[in-house]
Amino acid sequence: MSDAYYQERAKRRNRLLLLAAALAVVALLIFLGIRALFYDACTGSFERSPEAVVRTYVEAVSRGDAPTAQECWEHQTYYNLEAGCSEICLSRAYGAPYKIIDLAVGEPYTTEDGRANLQATVSVACTTGGSETYSGEITLDSVSGNVPWKHWQIVHSTVGGTVAESWCK
Repeated sequence: MSDAYYQERAKRRNRLLLLAAALAVVALLIFLGIRALFYDACTGSFERSPEAVVRTYVEAVSRGDAPTAQECWEHQTYYNLEAGCSEICLSRAYGAPYKIIDLAVGEPYTTEDGRANLQATVSVACTTGGSETYSGEITLDSVSGNVPWKHWQIVHSTVGGTVAESWCK
C-alpha cells in the first residue's frame, strides 16, 4: 500500500475528530446559554419567584452582602436617588441586625410602558437592642408576558430606612 492511502486515512480521522470537537463545543455553548437564561444572579439559583428575590435581597442587606443585594436591583435604577433606599442608603444599612417577620407579595400589574410590576411588603424585627419593628415596600419589575425565563428585579425600595436614618443601627 502506498503512503497516499495512509495520508487520506489520517486526514479523514482528523476531520472526524474536528467535527466531534465542534459538535461538543456547540452542545456546551447551548447548555451554558440555556443555563444563563434561567439562572438568577440575585438568588444564586434557578429560583426566580418574586418571594425568593425579596427574601434574598432583605437577607443580603442584613448580612452586609452588598454584591448579592446589588444583583437584586435593576442595574441602572440601583444608582438612581429617586429609587428609595438604593446605593447610598444601602451603604449605611448593610449589616443591620434584623430578621424577616412578615413578607407579603402582591399580584402583578401592568405599567403604562407595558412592563409587569408588583409590590412586596416586608416587616422586620431588630435582633439587637429593643423590640423595634420596621416595614418597607419593594417594587419589582419584569417583562409583562408569562415567559419561562421571567426574572424579577427591584426598581424601588424603602427597605433599610432612609439615608438619614437606617433601620436597626
